[in-house]
Amino acid sequence: MARINDATRIWELNLYWAMYSHCSTWNDVCKAVDVWECVREHHSVPGTQPPNSAYWRHVARR
Repeated sequence: MARINDATRIWELNLYWAMYSHCSTWNDVCKAVDVWECVREHHSVPGTQPPNSAYWRHVARR
């Protein structure tokens, strides 16, 4: 079970994302925060951000 709290890191460029690490993104349509789990370790570059399912799995919205 994923632990989601206020300390969930915001997705940013030029960071290393380990498997099972979490990030958050703002969903402007819902006016809420989406939380994602990394499913493939990688360095964040354009094109690897959520909702790219090759790198991320949607966990929750808060």
